[in-house]
Amino acid sequence: MNDPVPAIPDEFLRTGLLSRQAGQLVDQPFICRFLDARALPAVRRIHHEGLRRIVEPGLIREETDEFFRFHLQGEGRILGVFVAEQLVAYAVLALPDSAAYPYDRLVDELGLPASAWRRIGHLTGVGVLPEWWGNNLHLQLCQWRLGLARADGRRHAAAFAAPRNPFSWRNLLAAGLRIKGIRMMGGDKLRYLLHIDYHDAPPPDPDTAVIISVSAIADQRALLGQGYWGYAQAAPDSNGGRQLWYACPLHS
Repeated sequence: MNDPVPAIPDEFLRTGLLSRQAGQLVDQPFICRFLDARALPAVRRIHHEGLRRIVEPGLIREETDEFFRFHLQGEGRILGVFVAEQLVAYAVLALPDSAAYPYDRLVDELGLPASAWRRIGHLTGVGVLPEWWGNNLHLQLCQWRLGLARADGRRHAAAFAAPRNPFSWRNLLAAGLRIKGIRMMGGDKLRYLLHIDYHDAPPPDPDTAVIISVSAIADQRALLGQGYWGYAQAAPDSNGGRQLWYACPLHS
C-alpha cells in the first residue's frame, strides 16, 4: 500500500520588504501569493521582458501561454510577488501527477523510477521585473517553492539552468540543489541538471573538493562521471571567470 501523499496548501501568503528599486534604496512592502488564470497577461509581460533583456539568446527558454496556463490550472502552482497590486515577479512550480506530464522529463533525466513522477517537484521558471533586481527574489522564490514541494510530499526537487546563467544556478545551489549532470537541450543549449533527494542529501566530502571553471564543461562532465556533485559557487579566478566547488558526497 502506498503511503498517503500530503496535499499542497490551498493558500499561500508571505510578506516582506524590498530594499532596492531601479538601483535606489527603498523600503517597499510586498506580498507573495498563488496566482490564478487572471494573472496570465502580467506573467507573460514579465517573461517577455526577461527574454528581451538577456544578452545571450538561449540562456532562458521562451515559454508559451499554454505552459503558464497549464501550471496555473493543472499540475503545479505559480507564485506571484506583488508591490502595490502590481505583479513584479513570478515563479513556476510543477507538481506532476504522472509520466503524462508534458514538459521537462526530469524523472527520466535523473534515472528515477516511473513511480517518482508523483514524488518530484520541478522548479521550472522565474521572472522578475528588472527594476526589482537585486532583492534576492529569485533565491526567495526558490526556497518557497521547495517548501511547497515538500509540503506536497515530494521527496525530490529538480531544475535545469544554463551554465552561462549564474543568477539561476547560483540561487538553486544556495537553496540546496546540487549539480548532478550536464545535458544538451533543444539540440544546442547546455543545461546543468540540478537535483536534491531529501532522503539522501549528504554534505560534500572536504577531502575530495576541487574548484573548476564553469566554462570547463568537459572537465565537469568527467567529475560528474566519477560521482562528484556541484555544491556551490567558488571565488572567481584571476581573470574574473566564474568557478564552482565540486566534491564527492560524504556518505556515512
